[in-house]
Amino acid sequence: MTTTTGRPRPHPNPCISAAVGLALGLGLAGCTAGTVPVASRTSAASGSAAGTATATTPGATSTPGPERDLVVGGRHVHARCDGTGPAVVLVADYGRSMDDTGPYISNLAPHAQVCLYDRLGVGRSDSAPSTQTFESLADDLDRVISKLGLTRPLVVVGDGVGAPIALTWISRHEKDARAVVLVNAAPPGFMGPRGALARLLPPKDAGDLPLSNLQADLDRFNDPTTNRESLDPRSWDAYLRLPPASTPLYDLVAPLEPQWPASVDTKKVNTALQQAQSRLLGLSSASRLVTVAREADWPATIRSALESALQG
Repeated sequence: MTTTTGRPRPHPNPCISAAVGLALGLGLAGCTAGTVPVASRTSAASGSAAGTATATTPGATSTPGPERDLVVGGRHVHARCDGTGPAVVLVADYGRSMDDTGPYISNLAPHAQVCLYDRLGVGRSDSAPSTQTFESLADDLDRVISKLGLTRPLVVVGDGVGAPIALTWISRHEKDARAVVLVNAAPPGFMGPRGALARLLPPKDAGDLPLSNLQADLDRFNDPTTNRESLDPRSWDAYLRLPPASTPLYDLVAPLEPQWPASVDTKKVNTALQQAQSRLLGLSSASRLVTVAREADWPATIRSALESALQG
């Protein structure tokens, strides 16, 4: 079933954009069929898939569960839980569906009940309303948790743009969160029309094609009418104002600094990105930064973080 909003909505590239990918590697792994999210990040320098790292790990694997149709705020949201044990809920990256993210995360937490869902506007869930915010998306996450009957506290995994949603939920439901594991998270203060990235880019120049493409992609992402999930760009301001919590936070990041068009002051932008990363760590009094040195290390690192989070 699909809910319509009464007006045509553009259907942009499901890969969030080259712009956001340049900044954080968000969402671009899904541009290549068969790649494994998180374990296979896109090379910012080349804009092509960096190769798929398998998420297969030794030992038990989770048992796939049936897909469920949940009514959340009057709209249909599809969800699925795999395996048994303490609950882990994945908040996927921008535009990513259960089909994209399910295979890797379930097998990385074989002794947990791993639950996934398609947000409104994604996968087999209903279309998104005209605007959504990190707060409304966090409310939907809480309703999904309740509809699935999951035992709280639980572990939440925030991948890319899923991180602001997960952290916004924790700010409202701290006692319900055992821990949060973030994977290449979008940090507060960097994205959005008033974020550091937008402020530090040079003025628009039609003759500078790489810069123009970057700015055009950011403009589309920051416009609810062209953003696949109808994200209100003011959500990034609210994200910047989130209060700190005591929930254990595992922040998993790749070590390489992103590449930028030649006209961009790379040093200033990357410094701003590092500062935003520090603000992210400041959102928990029990935060831990984990740098993933190689592509092939992603599966083992995520699995280790999940095991620690589940034991906490």
